[in-house]
Amino acid sequence: ACGSSHEQDPTLRNPEAMARRWPWMVSVQANGTHVCAGTLIASRWVLTAAHCVIQDNFTYSVRVGSPRIDQMSPTTSDVPAPQVILNKRYRSHRYWSWVGRAHDIALLKLMWPLKYNKYVWPICLPGLDFEVKDGALCTVTGWGLPRFDGVWPQFRTIHEKGVVILNNKECDKLYHKVSKIPSLVQVVDSRMICAEDLDREAFCYEISGEPLACSVDTTWYLVGLVSWGPGCGKSEAPPIYLQVAAYQRWIWERVNGQALPAPSRALLLLLPLPLGLLAAL
Repeated sequence: ACGSSHEQDPTLRNPEAMARRWPWMVSVQANGTHVCAGTLIASRWVLTAAHCVIQDNFTYSVRVGSPRIDQMSPTTSDVPAPQVILNKRYRSHRYWSWVGRAHDIALLKLMWPLKYNKYVWPICLPGLDFEVKDGALCTVTGWGLPRFDGVWPQFRTIHEKGVVILNNKECDKLYHKVSKIPSLVQVVDSRMICAEDLDREAFCYEISGEPLACSVDTTWYLVGLVSWGPGCGKSEAPPIYLQVAAYQRWIWERVNGQALPAPSRALLLLLPLPLGLLAAL
């Protein structure tokens, strides 16, 4: 079944344990250089942010099952991704600069299907009626800033961070405050998710396509992809994620039923978590 984490002990933080805990994590590489995180949704399909793969003159590939992203291991595979499918409504250049990037989603089709194991496993896609409640606690995973030393990202092993889902209208107000964009222009819309963490500087994951995953009854669902934000410093405005459920039909039409959607009854009903408890995680 999709969305199965293969490491249940949260105290284990070694590279192998982190790779088993998040087996859908994929390094998207351009000409052999890590450029973004991606998420495995089927044996030949990886979902990532469109802004990561818009260069026509690059050769794209993915690295999967990797405890350490800069090293090959018995569980690691490098697979070419010859087909890149961008959402046609995505625009890399916008009048409002970095604010309000919409339709930031792309699919990579792999050269051959992956064999699943404890280190390589697809996450579940949310159903069309999947809903994330304000105040829900979810998890973002990644390797930090891409090309930190020219080739590899900030961290060599997968890092995770708990984030709290925020109300979109309140988030929209914050972005108008920090960006000076006229209030008549909607910045954060219904196809986006706003999620805040308490220590952004310790693990800066913005603008690199990382998955926002939420757990329901031990099954993990891909709820969002990191799309844009104010940067890695301190800011009132949190990172913005593309809402995957809003693009379900777009995904299904292109993967031809090979991705694994959540059951139609899936509704994410998570109780708000006190920020003090989040800080202790």
